Amino acid sequence: MPKIKSLTVEIICSDSNTPPSNGQVKLSLLDVSLADAPATVVSELCLRWGTGFPITLPLPFDWSQIDQKHDYAIAARIEHDGELMYINTSRYPVKAGITTYQVAVDKVRPSTDGIHGGNLID
Repeated sequence: MPKIKSLTVEIICSDSNTPPSNGQVKLSLLDVSLADAPATVVSELCLRWGTGFPITLPLPFDWSQIDQKHDYAIAARIEHDGELMYINTSRYPVKAGITTYQVAVDKVRPSTDGIHGGNLID
């Protein structure tokens, strides 16, 4: 039988913005042990969120999937209607014995069309 544990993650914003009403928050526990390979998702929590920052959530995971020799990190992103609005840009390593983390997300700038940010015309 799996032994479920949980991390408490507080998502904060680097500025005074508020998340979009009815945005989707995705919080992940990642195995980041292999430098030359993509991270492996150990646990993921996805839910709708409509209130402001900070966002405090439990991130449950199956302890049997944790390898003590591996490195783990927490990732957070917020989307609205399928468009990425906020993402963490720093690494948040998980350390043994620590169960509460604070993860800062930054607002993603809207993409612009054209070359060099839309300043040049083809």
